[in-house]
Amino acid sequence: MGEAFEGPRSQLARSVVRYLVESPNHPYATLTSVSRDDTFDVLDIELEIELEQRRKVQIRPREPVRLIFMSDDDAWHPRVLSRREDFPVGMVHTNLDREAGGLALCIWEEAWSDLATNLTGQALIERIRTWFSLMAAGTVHGDDQFLEPLILSSSHTLIIPSGEIKGPWYIRQAYKHYGQITLGLSKEKPEREVTTHNFAIYTPQLPGQLHRALARTPHDLGALQQLCLDLGFDLVEDLTRWLLKPEQLKEANRLQPILILTVPKSREAGAPDEQVELWCYTLGENLAQLGELLDVTITEPQADLTTEKLFGNASNADLSSIAMDPWRVVQRLDRDTARQFAGTAHKTDTPLLAIGAGAIGSNVTMMVARSGIGPWVVVDGDITMPHNTVRQVQGNTSVGYPKALALQIELDQVFEEGGNTAFPVNVFSPGEHVAALDAALRDSQIAVDFSASPAVLGWLSDQPMKRGASAFFGPDGSDLVVLAENNSRTVKVDEIEAQYFWAVATEPHLTGHLSAARLDKIRYANACQDLSRPLQPWQVQTLCGLAAGQLARLIENDNACFKVWRLEPATGAVQPVIIPVQQVHRYQVGPMRVTITDNVVSTMREFRRKACRNETGGVLVGTFDLVRNVVHVVAALPAPPDSKQAPTYFIRGKEDLKPRIEALAAGSAGRLHYIGEWHSHPGAVPARPSDDDEGVFAHLETHLGSVGSPFIMAICGERDSWIRAGWTERGIVEGVVTHGH
Repeated sequence: MGEAFEGPRSQLARSVVRYLVESPNHPYATLTSVSRDDTFDVLDIELEIELEQRRKVQIRPREPVRLIFMSDDDAWHPRVLSRREDFPVGMVHTNLDREAGGLALCIWEEAWSDLATNLTGQALIERIRTWFSLMAAGTVHGDDQFLEPLILSSSHTLIIPSGEIKGPWYIRQAYKHYGQITLGLSKEKPEREVTTHNFAIYTPQLPGQLHRALARTPHDLGALQQLCLDLGFDLVEDLTRWLLKPEQLKEANRLQPILILTVPKSREAGAPDEQVELWCYTLGENLAQLGELLDVTITEPQADLTTEKLFGNASNADLSSIAMDPWRVVQRLDRDTARQFAGTAHKTDTPLLAIGAGAIGSNVTMMVARSGIGPWVVVDGDITMPHNTVRQVQGNTSVGYPKALALQIELDQVFEEGGNTAFPVNVFSPGEHVAALDAALRDSQIAVDFSASPAVLGWLSDQPMKRGASAFFGPDGSDLVVLAENNSRTVKVDEIEAQYFWAVATEPHLTGHLSAARLDKIRYANACQDLSRPLQPWQVQTLCGLAAGQLARLIENDNACFKVWRLEPATGAVQPVIIPVQQVHRYQVGPMRVTITDNVVSTMREFRRKACRNETGGVLVGTFDLVRNVVHVVAALPAPPDSKQAPTYFIRGKEDLKPRIEALAAGSAGRLHYIGEWHSHPGAVPARPSDDDEGVFAHLETHLGSVGSPFIMAICGERDSWIRAGWTERGIVEGVVTHGH
C-alpha cells in the first residue's frame, strides 16, 4: 500500500490512491495498478456502478477506467479513459483521444481551474461513478442542454450572423490578436472589401446527422475527407469543383481558402433538424497552392495566372499531407438566442413601449433588451444633456441629440437584429407621429411610464392599450416604485398610483419615502427649470436591475403590481415592500371619472357594523387630477371622538381631524386631500340620501366646489353603498357598490 501511495507524483493522483487504499469506508472502486513515465502518472481502477434495472445504454456493474495525470502539473486536467474494449461507441460526452489512445469520457463541463480547487480524490471517483450511472439511464445529456458538437475547434474564431445558418456569407471584419485571427461574417456584401485578411469562402452543407460522441478532430484534409465520407459527403470532389470556378482561379494567388462546413443535427433518429453545427478550417497559403496540392490546378508565377491542370486528378493527391487549422465558430445573438443565455422564461418576442429615456428608462430598457425581451418603442422629447451621461445609457457622443434616438441606437447595437423604434416627441404633443404612437401603444404588450411625471402616468392610463405600468425612483433616489395594471385592466395604473399615495402616507414600512420631495438640486444650465437631482450611479444601476427583473416577471403573469424597494445606501441592503392592489369601482359621466376602492367600502362597512344601531361616519380622503377630471377615493376615516351618533342621525366632530388630514397630505407630498364625507344608515334603511343628506352635499359643494376641488358624499347601508361626486363645471356622477358576503 505504501509503495502504491508513493508512486504517483501528482497531488490529485496521490489523493485518489489514498482514498482507494486507506479509506475506512468502502469506496466502491478498486485500484488495480499504478504506473508512470517521464510525463504522466497512470491509475487503473475498477469502478462499481449503481445501475437502474432498465438501462438505455449498456453500462456494466463494474467498469474499468484509466486516469492519466500530468505528473508535475495538477493545473492540467486528468484524462479519464474507458478500458472496456466493447464500451459503446458514438455516445454523447465521449470522444476518441488520439494522444491518450483510447475512448475519453467527458466527466465535467466546468472550467478545470475552478473545479480543481475543491476536487478531492473521493470527489473525483464519485463524479466518474455518477457519470456512468447517468450514461446508463440515458440522462447524461439533459433535454434542456444544447446538442453536443461533433468535433472540437481551435484558437481562431469565426463569427457568423444571427438567425438561420445559411450562406452566402461575406467578410465584414477581420482582426488579428496575438497571432489569433477573428473573422466576422455578414449576409450582405459590404460596400468596401475587407483587405486586412483576404479569404475565399467555401460553404458546403453536409447531410443531416444524429448528435453523438465527439469525433476525432481532423487536422489534415485526408482525415476531414474520411469524416465527411462517413457522414455521406464527398468533400474533395465538391471542393475541387469550387476551386476550378473562374472566380476562384482569378484570385488564386491572393486569397486563402477558408472552409465552412454546415452540418445539420437532430436529437433522435428521424427527428427534424434541431441545430446546425459549423466546422471551419483554413488550409494552404492560398487557393493556388491548394489547387496544386490537390493536383487540379497549375500556376504560372511570372504571369500570376492559375488555370485548371490538364489531366489533373485529386485522387492523385496525398490528402494527409495537406495540413488544416480548425477554427472556433460562434454566432451573433438575436433576441431568441439571447433569451437562452439570459435564462429568460418568456420564449417569444414581446413588444414593449417606454415613455422616458432618462436615468431609469434608459437603464431598464437596456437591461430588459439584453435579456432578449423586446423590441422596444422609446418615446422621449428631451435631448441628451452633459449631466445625463452620469447615470444614463447615453454617452458623450449622444449629448445634444434626442434621448430617444440615442437610446434606440444603443439598443439596436446589443444584438444583430435591432428592430427598436424611437419617437423623439412629448406624448402631449406628438405632432406628425400621433398615428404611429397610437399604433405602437396598441401593439405593445406593456407600455411603461419611466418619466416620473404624474401627468404622463395619467395620460398613459387613459390610452387604449393592452396594459400599463409605471416605474420611478423616490425623491432621494434610494427607493424604487413599480406599479402595473393587470392584463384585463380592471385596475388602471393611475388608480394604483392613488393607492400608492395612501400607502406612503400610512404604511410604516414606507415612512419617509416622500419626505425628501424637496431636496436641493444642482443647476446644470441657466434656465429657471434647469435643475437636476444628484444620484449615485451605483444606486441607479441597483434599482434599475430590480425594475428590469420585475418587468420580466410582469410579462409572465397577469396580476396587478404595487411594489417598492428601499435601498439603504450605507449598507447596500434592499428591503422590498409589497402592497396588495385594491380592486376599484369606476363610474364615469361625460369627461368626469370617479373611482372608489374595495378597501374604502369594506372600511365603511366595518365601522357601520361596530356602530350597531347608531349611524356613524367620517371623512373621505383621495386624490384628483384637475386636467383629466378624475378623482380617486382611497380612504374612509372613522368618526372623530367628539362626533355625535344616534339611530337617526350622525354629526361628525372635528377633534384631531385637521392634524390627521395635514399629516396625510405631508406624507403623500401634497397628493392626498380631504374630498368629502361619508356616513352610514343603520338597519334596513336604504343607502340613499335623505333631505338632511342633501343638505350635507350642498354644504360640500359650497365649501369644496368653490375652491375648485371635487366634493363627494358616500352612504353605507346594509345591502350596498351609494356614492355621489360633484365637480364644478364638470357635472355629477353617482354610483352604487353592491356588498358582497
